Amino acid sequence: MAKASYHFKRAALATAAMLCVILGAAGIFLPVLPTTPFLILATILSFNASPRLRNKLLKHPVFGSAIRRYLRERAITRKTLKTALITLWLSICVSILITQQLALTALLLTVALLVSIYLLKLKRIG
Repeated sequence: MAKASYHFKRAALATAAMLCVILGAAGIFLPVLPTTPFLILATILSFNASPRLRNKLLKHPVFGSAIRRYLRERAITRKTLKTALITLWLSICVSILITQQLALTALLLTVALLVSIYLLKLKRIG
């Protein structure tokens, strides 16, 4: 039973990692989806689930250095921070305009505020 549980957990983590890769890839073309955070999450999720995927992400020619820097130093570039905050708040504002529900608006603003605080606490490079 433990072996089946391990395989299920590994498959679930690998699936979640791939979903994050897909969302990150979509973020390249859609300004409301931040690419780098999804790829960082995919890398973290794939640590035990899919070493092959993790290595591909860490060696990616465009995003690999940002992912490695975050994992190693918990740091991001000023440009990445600026892009992440602008994208975050624009997408939250669009979502609020679309939903127009008070409870959902409060939830979206809370999430955006907490993510902003987290991003602003990261060490900045460059």
